[in-house]
Amino acid sequence: MNWTRLPSLWPLLAVAALLLAGCQLSQVMPPAAAPPASGEVEIPFETIALDEIGVNYELSLIPQLILLTSSDDAAKIKDWVKAEVYTQLESLDFEQYAVIALFRGPQDSHNYQTVIERITRQNSRLTVYAQFWEPNPAWASATAETSPYHLVKIDRRQVPVSSVELVLQAHMLTPTPPAR
Repeated sequence: MNWTRLPSLWPLLAVAALLLAGCQLSQVMPPAAAPPASGEVEIPFETIALDEIGVNYELSLIPQLILLTSSDDAAKIKDWVKAEVYTQLESLDFEQYAVIALFRGPQDSHNYQTVIERITRQNSRLTVYAQFWEPNPAWASATAETSPYHLVKIDRRQVPVSSVELVLQAHMLTPTPPAR
């Protein structure tokens, strides 16, 4: 190797290193929900259940967003969720927590996940931002009637005292559901 020529290669090597650093593979992230509008407050939540196996033929094809503020409210969705999920709801302290339940409605195969990504409050309105995952048509999905749902608990103090307006802001995503 010609040592007198090596120092002139350093700028070229530095440029190549910078270009390679900029060409890293980045993880593909689903689109994030819109940032909070003026006056909106983010409400932290904790997932109780995220599943696609709940099946109830009484559910409409339109997604349903339900606020549960008592054990009587929870009893109304008993047949819409798995038994172990309902057991969790029965033991929940509704004096401290409220539950937001999002039911997507019947689907004809697996891989239709429903994911609540964030919740905001503005006055008496609770807005739930959700992802509705669709199966990738290039991949096989088991054929079975499913009814995806996501149940989350929030601090009861975050629920407006007066009548509550629930608003769903959902967007469809493909190809694969997020890992549970």
